Amino acid sequence: MKTWQEVRIDVNQEASEAVYALLEDFGAQGVAIQDPTLVDEAREAGLGDYFPDVIRDGRVRLVCYFAEHKSEAALAELADRIRGLAEFGLNTGSVEITTSVVQEEEWATAWKDYYHTTRVGRIVIQPSWEDSAGELRADDVVIVLDPGMAFGTGTHPTTVMCLEFLQEFDLKGKILWDVGTGSGILSIAACKLGAQVHAADVDKTAVEVALENSSLNNVEFSVAQGSIEVLPGRPDIIVANIIADVILDLLPKAAEALHNQGIFIAGGIIDSRADEVESAAQELGFAVQERRQRAEWVGYCFVKEQHSA
Repeated sequence: MKTWQEVRIDVNQEASEAVYALLEDFGAQGVAIQDPTLVDEAREAGLGDYFPDVIRDGRVRLVCYFAEHKSEAALAELADRIRGLAEFGLNTGSVEITTSVVQEEEWATAWKDYYHTTRVGRIVIQPSWEDSAGELRADDVVIVLDPGMAFGTGTHPTTVMCLEFLQEFDLKGKILWDVGTGSGILSIAACKLGAQVHAADVDKTAVEVALENSSLNNVEFSVAQGSIEVLPGRPDIIVANIIADVILDLLPKAAEALHNQGIFIAGGIIDSRADEVESAAQELGFAVQERRQRAEWVGYCFVKEQHSA
């Protein structure tokens, strides 16, 4: 029977999104975050019967799987790359990596311990093995995802906030850019809410997964490899659920690309970096339409003011 290597990484919460991206590049076949905040919310909501033990010292645990087992040298390289995120202003804290071996059958069912149908407003994110039909309302928007395919499942606070923001606008006929699309969840939601979507991600695997998920959900949007500069047309709305440093790099490009009164939805910002992002946005002519916070994560909805360049 085929075996998988389970790799568990303990790292400071603020670095978790960036570690997600590193693991994708490292070839991980699915990544789950054991975040105390998320586990507590799921337990309170009665989502499932099993909840993993979590660390409660400001760190989170990322759990991922490799079909081809990584050597000690490769895992040491991964740890060094994670610590290297400090160059981008992220405090990784003490990085600890542990491993174990699981059987194919165990791996195939492990995701059911982490992911359950999640509601964000009228958007319902449904794992492919669950049936939520009996719980749906007439105006619900259903997104079906297989969490084992790529990162971005709708359970992380940063994704939740972006999904909430998208529902606050009439997207019908609007052009929307999704920068750093990951699994494509925000693009799928925007399409189902009526937008014309163009997405991009620097990771080739994410591009492939986003296209697969678009087919799974019977929606169409373009997905290109790269960042904001590869996206066509002129957007009414830009959404980027990444990390603070990338948001800071995107802000001047977003200001140039957007129409006046255009919207920039920014997620993935740890609260210790939020004021820096907000100040940079205001210097570029963006006004804060809304600032929202869940746990240690901050999401912004910026509007480009008429007088901005």
